Amino acid sequence: MGFQCRTLRHRPFGTTGISVSELGLGLWSLVSEEWGGDVDKAEEVVRRAFDLGITFFDTADVYGEGKGEEVIARALGTKRDKIVILTKVGLDFYHKQGGRVRLNFDLDYLRFAVEQSLKRLKTDYIDILMLHNPKMRNIEDRKVFEFMESLRRDGIARSVGVALGPTLGWLEEGLRAIEVGYQGLEFIFNLIEQEPGRTFDKYDVGKVVRVPHASDVLDEERNPLAFDPKLHRRFKDSGWIRRAMKAVEPIKELAYRKGLKLYEVAILYVLKFNFSSVVPNVASPRDLERFVDALNKDLDEELMNQIQAVYEASLKELNEESVKETLAYKT
Repeated sequence: MGFQCRTLRHRPFGTTGISVSELGLGLWSLVSEEWGGDVDKAEEVVRRAFDLGITFFDTADVYGEGKGEEVIARALGTKRDKIVILTKVGLDFYHKQGGRVRLNFDLDYLRFAVEQSLKRLKTDYIDILMLHNPKMRNIEDRKVFEFMESLRRDGIARSVGVALGPTLGWLEEGLRAIEVGYQGLEFIFNLIEQEPGRTFDKYDVGKVVRVPHASDVLDEERNPLAFDPKLHRRFKDSGWIRRAMKAVEPIKELAYRKGLKLYEVAILYVLKFNFSSVVPNVASPRDLERFVDALNKDLDEELMNQIQAVYEASLKELNEESVKETLAYKT
């Protein structure tokens, strides 16, 4: 059966002139076992996403060590003019140290990494090119920014930005990236971990939200959340997860009264803000279908206000703990 692309709502990526589907598909959870997915179904999910109207695909060169980009090329290579690709560079898996990926924002390396991404994507341009988890010194490095801008001027990248991580306490770095001139940010935001996303929401740049389900706390289909050393969730404090699951129970009950699932509320909540796109962790065709179906629902003002009341009473403290987790990554 051929592609029969539906029309999802699109939003502007800041002032770049790029428009993205409000629900995006991230490749990390499809090409890595860290999210419990079946990597053999990655191409199937990407094709189905396009079929359902998703035109925004979020990947990075390090995802599956190139597999994420290759999957997009194989699945949608003939649809290049109909999709928007975001990829990231800066996590050097080509030259590991002690078997570990390392940060590398040297200009020669960045140039090499972009060339390799273009080859894997089988394209001559990248819609949104981001630095992957840079530190403040990398964001403030004028030579790095000028290199990224040169790619934009030469048509190799339509826009340039910064993907903030790991975790979410990168307020100063995000604001500095905007000040330097980067045109977009990617960051964690959800109804538990609202800052610094709410602050970024005030700025007219492209904004891509990841982890809308807060390490699966906000996705009842993945509960109970058992510890698994293979899953990326192992990096989140298990005590935080237990307390978060208890704290969101009132929101779950409120959602159910309105005929909504908690995982639907999580996606709809993000889309109430001025963000460009939300990218949930999709690990299966079933995840894709249910997240797209969530867009047919609505989150009314009453429930929004109730969520904020719960946030102020019991979730804000969890948000602050998540921000503090980032300190370990800032050196």
